[in-house]
Amino acid sequence: MMDTATRTVSPNGAKASIKHALKKKRPIFLWGPPGIGKSDIVRQISDSFSNSHLIDIRLSLWEPTDIKGIPYFDSNSGTMVWGAPSELPSEEFAAQFDHITLFLDEMNSAAPSVQAAAYQLILNRRVGQYKLPDNVMIVAAGNREADKGVTYRMPAPLANRFIHLELAVNFDDWFQWSINNNIHKDVVGFLTFSKKDLYDFDPKSPSRSFATPRSWSFVSELLRRIG
Repeated sequence: MMDTATRTVSPNGAKASIKHALKKKRPIFLWGPPGIGKSDIVRQISDSFSNSHLIDIRLSLWEPTDIKGIPYFDSNSGTMVWGAPSELPSEEFAAQFDHITLFLDEMNSAAPSVQAAAYQLILNRRVGQYKLPDNVMIVAAGNREADKGVTYRMPAPLANRFIHLELAVNFDDWFQWSINNNIHKDVVGFLTFSKKDLYDFDPKSPSRSFATPRSWSFVSELLRRIG
C-alpha cells in the first residue's frame, strides 16, 4: 500500500515494489527512520526467493579500498591488478544460487569517498576489474537526513540510478508480521490496544530511547526470558 499524499509505502507495499524492481534488475533504495524494519524487509525478500543468498554489507563501516580492492603486482603479466574484496561474490560462488541479494545497508551513512567507490559498482555493475555476476540484485538502505543520524548527501548521479521508496510504519502489516514471528502476546495485546505506541520516534527529542518495531521485538525477547 502506498500513501499517495506523502509518497510513503507500508512494509508489505515495500516488499512488493522491491521484488518487482529486483526481477527487472533495477537497484532500489529503501529510506526510513531508525528501527522501522528496513533490514528485516530485505531479509524477508531474500528468503522468499528460491535457492537465494543474502550478502549484508554495512557500507558505513567500509573504506573505499574495501569496494575496489587492493592493487598488487602480477609478475606473470608485469602489470598491477586489483584483488577484489571477498565479500563481493565471485562467478563461481554466484553459480551456486539462483538469486543473490547484495544489500548495501547504511549507504548514505558511508563517507563520500566510499559512496564514490560504490558509484561504479551500482551504476555499471562493476568496479575496477571486478564484475557483478548476472544473478546479483542490488538493494540499498539508509536513514533520512531529517532523522538526525550520521548521513551524507548522496551524489545526484548515484541517486538517479536508484528507484527510491520511503518506508512508513503500518500497524496492520506489523500485526501480521508479529503473528508470523511469534512476538509475545503481551506486546501484541498492548499495541493492539494502543496502536500509536508502536512507533514514536521524534528526531528533535533528547530522549535516548523510543518505541520502534525493533525495540518492541527486544521487549518481546525479554518477556520470554522472564517467563
